[in-house]
Parts: sequence; C-alpha cells; structure tokens
Amino acid sequence: GPVFTHGLEHAAEALGVPYAHADWSASNLPALVEKFRPDLIFVVHGRKFSQRWRATFASTYQTAIWLLDEPYEVDDTARFSPLFTNVFLNDPSTLHRHPRTTYLPVCYDPKTHHPGTDPRPHDVGFIGGGNGNRDRHLAALAKAGVLSYVIGGSWSDPGVNQLCRARNVEPLITATWYRTTKIIVNVFREQHHYNAQKIQAMACNPRIYEATACGALVVSEWRPEIESLVPEMPTFRSIPECVELIQGLLADPQRAEAIRVTVAQNLASHTYADRLSTVLKVTCGYQAEAA
Repeated sequence: GPVFTHGLEHAAEALGVPYAHADWSASNLPALVEKFRPDLIFVVHGRKFSQRWRATFASTYQTAIWLLDEPYEVDDTARFSPLFTNVFLNDPSTLHRHPRTTYLPVCYDPKTHHPGTDPRPHDVGFIGGGNGNRDRHLAALAKAGVLSYVIGGSWSDPGVNQLCRARNVEPLITATWYRTTKIIVNVFREQHHYNAQKIQAMACNPRIYEATACGALVVSEWRPEIESLVPEMPTFRSIPECVELIQGLLADPQRAEAIRVTVAQNLASHTYADRLSTVLKVTCGYQAEAA
C-alpha cells in the first residue's frame, strides 16, 4: 500500500539513493525498468508481481522481495519467493521456508509518523481491520467505558460499532488520529490464510512502530519480539488483563508517560531509511547512511 511506497521513497531520499517507483500492474513496466536501469529491483509483497512477470527481470537485474504477511501466508509466498535473488521477511518465524533470507522488520516513516503538539483528546483508540480476536478485546474495552473510538472493521459487537468513526482512512489521517490519542491498542492479525503448519508469528506489526512514533503509548497483545526488542511496552495475554492494564495506565498518567518516552526512545531508530540501508548492504554491498 501507499504506506510502504511513501516510506521507501522518503528513505531513498534520506539516503541519497536514486529511486523510482512503479506499480506491478503497469503494462509498460519492462520499459520503465529498462529506462531507469536499477542496480536493484525491490518488490514489496510481490504476489501479483510474480504472477504477472515471473522471471522477466531475473536474468538482467538483481531482484529482492520484502514479504510482509509472514507467517500467515507462507505456504503461498514460498511458491514465488525463489524467483528473487534475495528474500526479506517481516517475521523471523519463516526464515527456514524461503531461500536466501534476511529478517527485515516493519518500521515507520518519520515524514508521516511523528509526534504533534496538539492536545490528545482521545484516551484509547484502535485503527485496523476487524477480526474475532480484535472484536472481543475492543468489546470488553467499550463495555468498561475506556474505548474512545475505532476505525476499520467490520465489527460484530454493537458497542464497538457505535464507536466506529470510519471504515477506512488514508495513512496521513491514521497518523493524525494517533497524534490525538493517548493509548493505541494493538491486537494482532488472527487468520492464517496459507499456513498449514500453524507457524506462530513472533514479530511486531507496523501499528506498534507507527503509533509510537506519533507519540501515543501502544498497549499490545504479547509477542516474543516485544519482550526482546522493547520489554518496557505494556503487554497483555488475556482480555481481562487488557482492560485492567489500560484502566491502570489511564489512572496514572505520569507512569504512562514515563513508559511511553522509554518505548519511543527504543524504537526511534526503526525507520524506513534503516531498513532500506539493510537491503542495500545485503544485496549490493552498499553502506548507505541517512543525511
């Protein structure tokens, strides 16, 4: 989506790296690539690109793919990842399922995700697609009277639906909501579309990085990577624990702010420029640093 497109564009700008973007569906994509003659073709997601172009560029150009739905779709992504010179994964849980792999976590774009100076009138919010697990957590928060709004869905709980401000918003608007919210709830994706072995996800998702960069305190469902990467982040493993944790943080804003500052400091370096620098080092041996 545009979050990754703009994030990588801004990263290339920060690193001083010539960059051009094209959509996989462009009928003149080979001509566009030939005109730009890149040292690297870096494909994001890649399912439709692989279906349309297969190995069109493999004999002439170095190619890499960033898979962003691991491990939920690994049985499918493992079918086309061998087409690429290098494979980067958003989650380390499936490194063994692909060739020539490197773990490349998701991140945030400082040009889009940054703190603001305006007041934060919303106590607790959630932005994202609906699933059963999210529905249950948000319903409990709504019933407890601490949930201010949700964006996304769809939602099956009437109380959550009453708090829904929109079904979808653009990334810039999402960031604005984050900047006006004290606590952002993070509940992970639930459905595994192509993961017959039920490999468990380990990594943080974009919401953690983006909302934190916008100055909100993220309260998240537990995952192993949170414990190792940013152990200060408040986490929960059950719905009652989620409600109790958020109620406690709202009742003690000084403690919540101290935690937020520490978490933000720990995640500050996880930008698209940092990720693109890793990609260039692995694929081209090029050490790029942001200006």
